[in-house]
Amino acid sequence: MGLVVTGISQDGDIVALETALKAAGIPLDAIQLIGPDDSTQGVSRGIIGPRLMTGDRSGGFVPGINSSGGGLEFFRNENLSDRLGDLEIPDSEVDNYVEALEAGRSVVAFFAKPDTLAKVEEIFHQSNLAKVKTF
Repeated sequence: MGLVVTGISQDGDIVALETALKAAGIPLDAIQLIGPDDSTQGVSRGIIGPRLMTGDRSGGFVPGINSSGGGLEFFRNENLSDRLGDLEIPDSEVDNYVEALEAGRSVVAFFAKPDTLAKVEEIFHQSNLAKVKTF
């Protein structure tokens, strides 16, 4: 039995949903909102050696051998399919959610507990979220 409840918000406004969850005594720390512009949220950060990717032609730096200077930060954009997969959305359904995001809608997800699952599903439906599903 899945425990991730998902739904589609037409405008990304989930104030009514949050209010209903609070009123039911369900903590909000398990809710996630992925908007159409959020494909880089949850970015992975790391450090690479100096000038490794910047084209410095001095030839004085060998990655892993010397340490001339500080590292550079880099970002890896996590695509929407990866983020939706983190919500346990099956591969066969991911394209539907990506299309909704590309159309300007938002994906709302809630990581429910077995004892709150039915109530969370009910609140999602009452909050006018479209395509409420549990994975």
